[in-house]
Amino acid sequence: MTRSSLAVVGVILLAVVGTSLYSPCQSQNQAPRPARSRTDETLDMWNEIGNKLIAMAQDFPEDKYDFKLQKDQRTFAENLLHAAALDYVLIRRVSGSNLGPDFGEGDNPSREVFKTKADVLKFVQEAVANGANVIQRQGDVGLDKTSKFFGNRLAHNSSIWTSAIEHSAEHYGQLVVYYRANNLVPPASRPSQAQQVQQPFAPRVVDLKASDGTMLKASYFAAAKRGPGVLLLHQGNRTRQSWDDLAGQLAAAGINTLTLDMRGFGESGGKHQKWPREDTPVKKIWADDIDAAWEYLTSQPEVNGDVIGLGGSGLLGVDNSVLTARRHSTAVKSLVLLSGETFLPGQQFLRQASQLPGLFVVADEDEDPPTEEVMEWIYGVSSSPGKRFVHYAGEKAAWKGVEDTGTIAAGSHGTDLFKTHPELPGIIVDWFVTTLIKTPGHAPAEPLASASILNQIELPGGVTQVSEQLADARHRDPKAQLFPEVVVTIMGYNHMAVGETKLGVEIMKLVATAYPDSADAYDSLSDAYLADGEKDLARQTAEKALALLDSHAAPASSWSDTEERRKLIRDGAQDNLKN
Repeated sequence: MTRSSLAVVGVILLAVVGTSLYSPCQSQNQAPRPARSRTDETLDMWNEIGNKLIAMAQDFPEDKYDFKLQKDQRTFAENLLHAAALDYVLIRRVSGSNLGPDFGEGDNPSREVFKTKADVLKFVQEAVANGANVIQRQGDVGLDKTSKFFGNRLAHNSSIWTSAIEHSAEHYGQLVVYYRANNLVPPASRPSQAQQVQQPFAPRVVDLKASDGTMLKASYFAAAKRGPGVLLLHQGNRTRQSWDDLAGQLAAAGINTLTLDMRGFGESGGKHQKWPREDTPVKKIWADDIDAAWEYLTSQPEVNGDVIGLGGSGLLGVDNSVLTARRHSTAVKSLVLLSGETFLPGQQFLRQASQLPGLFVVADEDEDPPTEEVMEWIYGVSSSPGKRFVHYAGEKAAWKGVEDTGTIAAGSHGTDLFKTHPELPGIIVDWFVTTLIKTPGHAPAEPLASASILNQIELPGGVTQVSEQLADARHRDPKAQLFPEVVVTIMGYNHMAVGETKLGVEIMKLVATAYPDSADAYDSLSDAYLADGEKDLARQTAEKALALLDSHAAPASSWSDTEERRKLIRDGAQDNLKN
């Protein structure tokens, strides 16, 4: 890694931040809404066109992403990237912050930075989500403020948002033409098919018999081919249908998914009982019911029963998911936990399950306010460096009750978040694809999850201690990672910059040990050796970096593999060889 790359930390940490796109849906039992605010109207327009672009990005065939009608036009992908990039330019001016990833200068990001359909889709989703969050956070007062517009002239924020919406609509129109030129129908023009884009595989309703004879209902979403499985457990004020859209998306992504109506909920028989903290016969009944669903899922011929993910929402779903993972610890490779809690047995398991990646999701506005603090606590309890925390910021809600009190939901708890934060299902799908298909049982180490390790590295003897911990972890799991490559590399350069070259060398050696396939790691180690006067070692590690780049067998680094990144590493290694 070259010294010019220190700015990437913000990009990596950005993934932890969440935003909302919709206002909560109104219950039929609520009083009529007051007159809509200008903020609501602006948000509706922003979301309407933004979600149309997201639907197109999801729907258009990836092999046609570089299609264009004339040579001087932008391609399909470039139109999406340009629309999202300009959104970010204006979002940053209105918010006075540097929201969003680093996509370079101007508003025409390179396809070399966003190479795949998934990369483009994520960029568009994040732009829409971040814009919606700024609109909501600033409110009507924010719309009346002024910010620098094009040419540095001042304009009311309301005008800036309108311009961004109109600009997206113009590019949406161009993309409609691209659809028609390929004999395709845009998603918005086929509303009856729009649901099929999100849920292409109709679920199979399943009857399960519990150990005591109680009949349970489940829905099975089969993928098109053999692959991993996911079992989803609902919260105490919802049923299995709350997972339907996500389950369909998981099936489309190649993950066979089963949703279960817990005993006494939805279409399942039996009597609902409150969930106790301590081990009681009630917990044993729930466990037996869930294991009946587990056996069904893992017995399907298209399901790889050795690679299973669990998702739970609310107290009922989260605690049950963790306890199910404890019972089936060998097969469970990933957790998704939304707005819930697990008690002492589950916490003890999470402390021990250092190689079980987990995605933790919570919103400040949760109708059970302690949920945010509890989720942060449970996230901290988990010992996996591959865990991730998605926190939707907002105002604290007044406490009115918990899941089983009959309190009207505010749209900020568990699977209700899918309505107020429509990008969340995509985040969950990406998580399960990573931890069940791409790298089963593993997720990239993240700075927040690795904070204690990162602090330890810089203490006296810390590099040696972390090296020993890494060796021990690799003995148990050859693919284990304790820290993110990019952060520790930056740490090494920081010490080199103040003349602590010996420590810089030791830190860079640790990075190369942890990421032996990274050309970036060896280029950085070459820099450290050169700074320390070890020219022979600097030459050897520079040659190693170039050999890795030329092998095409591994990415340039664990965090980036663009052509621009490869060129920067190659230039740095070649400069070291000259020296």
